[in-house]
Amino acid sequence: MISLIVSLSILFCLNMLMVFSTAPTLAFKQILAWIIGIAWFWWGRHFNYKISRQLKISIFAGSCFLLLLPMVLGGSIRGSNRWISFGPASFQPTELVKPWLMLFLSNTMHPELILIPTIITALQPDLSSAIAILLLAIPCIFYDKRLLKLTIWALVIMALISPLIWQFGLKQYQRDRVASFINPTADTSNKGYNVIQSQIAIGSGGILGKGYKKGTQNQLRFLPEKHTDFIFASIAEELGLVGVFILITSYYLLIRSILSRFAESTSKYQKIFILGILFHIWSQVVANIGMNLGILPVSGLPLPFISVGGSAIMSLLFSLGIIYAK
Repeated sequence: MISLIVSLSILFCLNMLMVFSTAPTLAFKQILAWIIGIAWFWWGRHFNYKISRQLKISIFAGSCFLLLLPMVLGGSIRGSNRWISFGPASFQPTELVKPWLMLFLSNTMHPELILIPTIITALQPDLSSAIAILLLAIPCIFYDKRLLKLTIWALVIMALISPLIWQFGLKQYQRDRVASFINPTADTSNKGYNVIQSQIAIGSGGILGKGYKKGTQNQLRFLPEKHTDFIFASIAEELGLVGVFILITSYYLLIRSILSRFAESTSKYQKIFILGILFHIWSQVVANIGMNLGILPVSGLPLPFISVGGSAIMSLLFSLGIIYAK
């Protein structure tokens, strides 16, 4: 528990530092998200896991309904319906449903049902979030040899039909992201611009960084999405390798803390839930930092607890509360 508190404290401080540097107008909303998230963490710690087993069907149905709302009530942002707004407040259902879907999966062991919310999310369209939801099923699959074999066969089939997926399953902007990942210098002013600017920001930070609020790529707005997708590049530019080391250390402490909780748990269902949330956090850290470095395609996935966005922070804190439920 001490490792958890230390890691979250460090992540909170880094988050606040970078919010005030990259998007100060959003600082109040971000602080409010942490306050609500801490309340949700307390709620999670007092969560009755047995009740979730009794209400698993309602949890799944409610999650799918929530995912459908942006397509009906949400406004289109950059061609995608991901958000629901209530006056000045807005939230992203794809983030909020993840702990609930993981509760459903851990209680039912029917990971094939995760395809329903995955498809709904993909139709918004939000491919990166759809993949993140799909990956929640991985712990269930590894606990069932039959499902593992089916998954391997499914991956083989997908590899065989990948040309068709490329041509008919991906939108043009998604194909552009893959193309810019393969060769970002082919179109430096358009498709490869984001990755190139991110690499410049990271490389120019050096060991100690350029100084807080002194990052030229960040402050002069050469770096796109500097407070969300590419906030890691903002950290590297302003705080340097030292800031990156502190960030990675905080994630190490967080993951170690969750693994300790996994080792202590005696319930198979709780172990599956813990593994699902652990893999969710780890995969998003790897995906976000990887795309900032240019070694993975740009996915749009946030950096956990660091990227600006209240829905993700509240959802993650609630998930951690369930993991540490009394």
